[in-house]
This record gives sequence, C-alpha cells and structure tokens, in this order.
Amino acid sequence: MLTRGPVSPALHGLLDYVLGAVLVAAPFVLGFDDTATTVSVVAGLAELGVASCTAWSRGIVKLIPPPVHGMIDYVFTVALIAAPFVFGFSDDDSATIFFVVVGIGGVLLVLATRFVADDTHGAGTAAAR
Repeated sequence: MLTRGPVSPALHGLLDYVLGAVLVAAPFVLGFDDTATTVSVVAGLAELGVASCTAWSRGIVKLIPPPVHGMIDYVFTVALIAAPFVFGFSDDDSATIFFVVVGIGGVLLVLATRFVADDTHGAGTAAAR
C-alpha cells in the first residue's frame, strides 16, 4: 500500500522540508492567535525533524524507515485537520482553514507517495546498471 504512488521519495522528502517551513512561518504571515501559532510552530518543527531523520535521499540522519515515515505522515496530517477543534482555535478562521487545507493536502500527498528507500547516487537507475 505504501509503495505504489506516483510521487517519488525524493520529491516527498523535499516537500516535507517545505511543509515544515510553511508551518513555522504561516502563523506570523497569516496572523494566527497564540494557540494556533504554538501548534503550527511545534508541528512545523516536528515535520522538519521527521523529514531530516528519514532513511531516504533527502534525510540527514536516516533513522526512520520510509514506511514508518508514511505512517507518521498519516497520523500527522489527520492531526493537522483535527487541531483547530482539539486545541480550541476553530474560531480563528484563517488558522482553521489553513490547518484543514494543509492537512487534506498532506493526506493526498501521503496517498500518492512511494514510501521506499530511494537511491542517493543513481546507482539503482537502469542507465547505471
């Protein structure tokens, strides 16, 4: 199930870093309330941590196997959708819309990603064999 999407691990890994940065920056650009700001910054830092620790070409430490990363992403993206209601900032329209839209986009990305180790040096490509 986690190995058949059209999105490559390299692209997903890059998008993880973009998502982390967006989650950290969004509250300051969009003017979230204090709770939404805290949740967004913590979620962004967590996303950056998972991205940097995944065992694929975009990972730095390479501790988390790609399929485990996929499961973390499922939980994380559903948590983003639920966050405004769980943490009580659903009255902040911009934050609620942001979290729900980013969460739904994240779920779609997870569904479309191949969570497999990718080759960092091209040795696994047909041309290199």
